[in-house]
Amino acid sequence: MTTLMQTTTRAKQTLPIYMPALQRTNVTKHPAEARESSAERRLTILRRSDFFSILPEPALRVLANEMNDRVYTSGTAIVRAEEEGNGHLYIVGEGEVAVVMEPVDGKETVLATLQPGDFFGEMSLLDEGPCSATVRAIKSVRVFILRREDFRRTLESHPNLFMGLLSEVNRRLRHSNRKVASLSFRSMEGRVASALLGLMDDKGMRIREDGNPRVLIRNLPTQKFLAEMAGTTRESVSRTLADWGRRGLLRAHRHDLFILEEAAIRAM
Repeated sequence: MTTLMQTTTRAKQTLPIYMPALQRTNVTKHPAEARESSAERRLTILRRSDFFSILPEPALRVLANEMNDRVYTSGTAIVRAEEEGNGHLYIVGEGEVAVVMEPVDGKETVLATLQPGDFFGEMSLLDEGPCSATVRAIKSVRVFILRREDFRRTLESHPNLFMGLLSEVNRRLRHSNRKVASLSFRSMEGRVASALLGLMDDKGMRIREDGNPRVLIRNLPTQKFLAEMAGTTRESVSRTLADWGRRGLLRAHRHDLFILEEAAIRAM
């Protein structure tokens, strides 16, 4: 059994598995204090973001003060494909969102999931064209909104951020191309494996359990959501995961999933 404070790795950060629960208090804040705490919350997310963290501290503070907060409930579309962009960059502050395609038959396909620190809306921000995909709240989500003029001013002052933006847009385009190819040519098992690998890249944490390497995916999405990621049915996802569990490739525990044999899943 792993210890609660076992070291894990996600992307470029080292994190502990155990996170203490937050306690609510009924303290009423003065409006000025509330604004200050909101700015500090935004600043914390910007510091942790792979994209924004390259900025110096004064620039991060300016951005944090220029942003507005907005909360969306689960299932709400934050932006819709083909709608005119509103000139905003959105940064995920709390919760999780899905980037989806909405085909004419009404069946959504999940292209990617975004976590706190990730952003969207960058393409419309740059070319002022319509949104390229729909972004929907998976659960209640708080986003930080930055106006086009504020973001462009930051890009002009910090050219290294612009190069980071180009790199991220290129990475997302490659990911979308691989996703479309996967949905078109891979078997059903291969598509489910691709969906799990996408979640591993987005939110997986590498741990060791009794000396063996594992990947932990916390708060695994529903089987319906996995089916939308894999372009298949919920029943197919359920059968596939059950079969892989019997074969010892993975193990579910409550809302978490342990990938036990990553190489086998990557080979699907």
